[in-house]
Formats: sequence, structure tokens, C-alpha cells
Amino acid sequence: MRKSYVTITIVIIALCAIITVAIYALTEKERYSKEFAQNLFNSSLPPHTKVLEEHYSYGYSFAHLLGSGGYMPVVANMKLSTNLNQEEILNYYKKTPLFPFPNSNKKGVELEVYFVGDSKTHKVKDGYYFTAKDDSLQRVSHYKENREHNSLSEGETQQYILQISSSFDYTFRLDK
Repeated sequence: MRKSYVTITIVIIALCAIITVAIYALTEKERYSKEFAQNLFNSSLPPHTKVLEEHYSYGYSFAHLLGSGGYMPVVANMKLSTNLNQEEILNYYKKTPLFPFPNSNKKGVELEVYFVGDSKTHKVKDGYYFTAKDDSLQRVSHYKENREHNSLSEGETQQYILQISSSFDYTFRLDK
């Protein structure tokens, strides 16, 4: 009788361990993606700027944007409204440090800036992301100093998008 209680206890402990590992494995992609996005969402904004939307997505349908090869692509973006002109916006964000890669402390993800009217929205199965009209990524360092910038009239506002994109190894690892 005692032997059957020990066997049942071992089976219950093993099942609990399997369920715990399965839950962890199924939710780790969401956790890594959300942590990555929070880096953008918690970054400081220039004066006279407010957040209109925050969005992040991860999934295989972004693979053509960032490549796959065993890595899960993740994109986070914010739509903002401001009364600053494009030059002021770009000057502010050129000082922004690199963001950490997903599931890492190593920094190397550069901020992307898209102005409404000069960008395209790409809708995919897992969400959406932005590019320039020529489908290129517009990292803040790619903007030229002598580029023509719009000017705003008194009280006028404009919208723009901040975005970060990267990928992480989604293979479940027991050695971490």
C-alpha cells in the first residue's frame, strides 16, 4: 500500500514539473517580446509630445523583414503626436542610446523614426510594422543632416512613429 502512495506521489510531481516546463516554454516568446517592447515604451519623449498608440508583435510572419534561421522576429512601435518639426524630432532622437536585444543585456538595436506620409504600414498575420516608402528601415542615424524638414505653423501638430525591431533565439534552452 505504501509503495503505491510513493508511486502516485512521484507521478504527480513529474506531471507538475512537465506542466511547469511546458507553460514556461509556451510563454517565454511573449515575455521576451514584451520586455523588448517595454524598452521603447519606457524611453523618454521630447517636450510637447504625447503617445497615441503603443504596439508590439512577434511571430514568424515578420521573417522576411528580419530573417529567421531559428530566430523569432519582434517589432515594437509607438505612434506619437507633437508640435515639434522634423529637424527637432530627429535631433532629439539622435542622442538616444542603443536599445538592448531581446532576452539580452547587450545593446545594439537602433531606433527607427518614420514620419506619417513618408512611411508605409505593412500588415502581416502577427501584427504590423513600418518602413519608409521604398521599404527600407529608417534608423535615426540614416537621416541626413541637410535633409529638408517640414516646418509647422503655430499650434499645428504632426504624427510620427518610433520603432525598434530585432529577433531572438526562440529555441527552448535548458542551459540558460
